[in-house]
Amino acid sequence: MTGDWKEKVSRRMDNVDLVIVLCGTQTHNATGVAAELTISKEKRRPYFLLAAYSDKHCTKPSSASSSDKVYKWTWTNLKTLISGGR
Repeated sequence: MTGDWKEKVSRRMDNVDLVIVLCGTQTHNATGVAAELTISKEKRRPYFLLAAYSDKHCTKPSSASSSDKVYKWTWTNLKTLISGGR
């Protein structure tokens, strides 16, 4: 991670209403994802974690709260989560 990417993410985060974090099998090791989630928390943006794979164990970013749930990726879940059902 080089340059001012965190500042760019921070500025762009000013224009979002909701953050969806797609979680894969190595998300717990992804420092960039952890940083982006931290920025969203600092900006008080609502977020949720969504499993990117239905057939694999998907992990949370290291900056996620212990109470954060990784939701199963289905169209029904996605619609519910976007509309605030979490």
